Amino acid sequence: MESKKGTELERAAEGPSEKIALAADFGTVYIRREQDGTILRPIKGKMTLTEKNGHIYSFQKGKYSITAAGYVHLNKIAGVSIVTPRTIVMDGIEKSNPYVERNPKTKAIETVNVRKIGIGYNPAGNVVIIDKSLYFNIYTYLIQNIQAKMKKREWEKVPGGKDRKTDIPVFKNMAEVGTFEDRPPETADAKWIFLVTADPLGIWINYKHDEVQAIMEEHTQRQRFGDRIAQTIVERNILKDHPAIGVSTVTAAGEEDRYGNIKDASANVSVYGYRSTMGPMQINEILAKAESGENQYISQSETITVEPEEEEVARAEITIDDKEARIAPREPEPDDSEADVQDEDPGPADAKSLFTQTKKGQGNARG
Repeated sequence: MESKKGTELERAAEGPSEKIALAADFGTVYIRREQDGTILRPIKGKMTLTEKNGHIYSFQKGKYSITAAGYVHLNKIAGVSIVTPRTIVMDGIEKSNPYVERNPKTKAIETVNVRKIGIGYNPAGNVVIIDKSLYFNIYTYLIQNIQAKMKKREWEKVPGGKDRKTDIPVFKNMAEVGTFEDRPPETADAKWIFLVTADPLGIWINYKHDEVQAIMEEHTQRQRFGDRIAQTIVERNILKDHPAIGVSTVTAAGEEDRYGNIKDASANVSVYGYRSTMGPMQINEILAKAESGENQYISQSETITVEPEEEEVARAEITIDDKEARIAPREPEPDDSEADVQDEDPGPADAKSLFTQTKKGQGNARG
């Protein structure tokens, strides 16, 4: 065992070569050295992802998905370069990338078109390019959110058996499907507006309902951070699909509570890198070919379809980052009594709950 400042080296002889483990702050990197001292280009890293650091979130008991922050952590070894082409083609016309459409009156974001390209090596040392695009329609997510709430039903306990799903809506008098002519009756607690889904069909929503107001808060976050949410989703999907990482779900370990939920969950992931001499000029050259449609290196090119859960997690990460950015260095975060009541962005301390609150908050209100 040999030690150096800031690192820990561990050698293991394996025939004509030796494996060297370099312990860094972000994980353990394994490299192989020949007897003549040559360091081979492929490298392997063992990285730890944790729930408390926002790297993973639970989507099923015992199973976790990796967040954008988790992939950024893994990319410290994988070394995939993510670049944004200058333009994106829409309906045969070149537009700036990302291309953001805003409401002419409110100037709030309505749609985002974004394309990004990931350039890196696979474990064999071959250049692999992942090219992904996303059309992020904020109105669509608003409708999906409302429809998901409408589908939720109450569950009742059955003595000596499993809980049973009923036909009783969790959120009563919140929304109704119909046409513009089917306006529900108004009361002091029910005021309705119509949102078109598939003309002439649409959804009447009661904007006095607490759950509708919560949905509109989320809609405002999308209008405010739409371009950043879209870019975060694309970058996450590039790293997820690149062969240097190539993992989307992990099995976490940790102490279980009495309900079987893992506390402070963590998971180990193997990541592959490749020591290269490729610099900015080579990356720009490869990017130019990829932008022009030359698919010599491209192993995957697609337009992403995003599930609501993935958008929710990306939005949570963005709002956390925004809260951190708006707090001056060394300035303590204001407590509840001092905080601006109109600013309800979640703070950094809420990172873990943001990725788990949806699951935990559905105890008696499952979909």
